[in-house]
Amino acid sequence: MDANVMIAIIGGAVSLSTGIIGYISGRNNNQKEVSISDRQLLSQAEQTFRAELREELRIYKEEIKALKQEIEVLRQENFKLLTENRSLNTKVESLMLRLDGDHTD
Repeated sequence: MDANVMIAIIGGAVSLSTGIIGYISGRNNNQKEVSISDRQLLSQAEQTFRAELREELRIYKEEIKALKQEIEVLRQENFKLLTENRSLNTKVESLMLRLDGDHTD
């Protein structure tokens, strides 16, 4: 074979090899970039999700606090009503005794 033909074949083979290596390298870098991008998106989604959870937790804590305050108010009202009920029962018993005493005479 002629030396020029050999140089052309070797040059073509080197060019082809360089092209294949460049393609594979580019594809791997692209996959790395996609992987990094996916991780960044996941990180952003996770941060958004955590922020939403924190907001829900804050809302629930406020609701619980309001309900505890309402329970305390209702307990106080219940205590007042129980006291008033006992007082009224005592008055009813007193009136019943007076009524029975008036009928006995």
